[in-house]
Amino acid sequence: MVTWVEMKTSHFPTRSLAYHLHPLPEHGIVYVKNPKAACSTILLWLDRLHTGEHDFDPDDVHTEHRLPRVGQIGRKRVARMLSGKAYRFTFVREPLRRFQSGYLDKVANPDGNWRSQVQVALGQEPDQQREVSLDDFVTAVERQDPVSEMDPHWRPQHVNVMTSLIDYDHIGRIETFADDLEVIRRDAGLPEVPVKARNVARTGGRVDLFADRPDLAERVRAIYAKDYEIFGY
Repeated sequence: MVTWVEMKTSHFPTRSLAYHLHPLPEHGIVYVKNPKAACSTILLWLDRLHTGEHDFDPDDVHTEHRLPRVGQIGRKRVARMLSGKAYRFTFVREPLRRFQSGYLDKVANPDGNWRSQVQVALGQEPDQQREVSLDDFVTAVERQDPVSEMDPHWRPQHVNVMTSLIDYDHIGRIETFADDLEVIRRDAGLPEVPVKARNVARTGGRVDLFADRPDLAERVRAIYAKDYEIFGY
């Protein structure tokens, strides 16, 4: 059985583990959050499932959802759910596309607040107003330790979702999102709930920043080599 201490020390030593876990005991499911892989859409779906309010559509579902917190349910119970006492699922995304989405949304975007993290990794003085190039972002991430230093928005996905500890019932892919969500709903015996895609326009899915930079693409693929191997991309 996986324990809370084991998950915390091996995968989230410097970050909140509870923030990435969304258990719904009444439905017998637990979702492990993987940033930049449809988290907003899944959280909205879970909130509607939990409350029965299918028209709920907040500005920021990450802070406004009504899902029960780990503290309310209890760490031991959540650990048991992740050990097989509940239906366990998560979603992943093609690593290069996820990396690009993280860069555009969190670093290149002037409204993002993640530039300082990248600049510190580059040995620079943090300056939110100074732009960070794609080249610089790749270099910064290469220098960061995946567990203790990388931000969850660009950490390897197998680290975020703790594949070494959790035996998932289903790992969906963003590329086949609707089909995978239906598999989860059916296999977990969940009622039908309307799904509304969130934050689609900000992901840069139709842009390919690496089209003319195969050198950078190869460096990114090397960072996420284990993701490619584990998730079969």
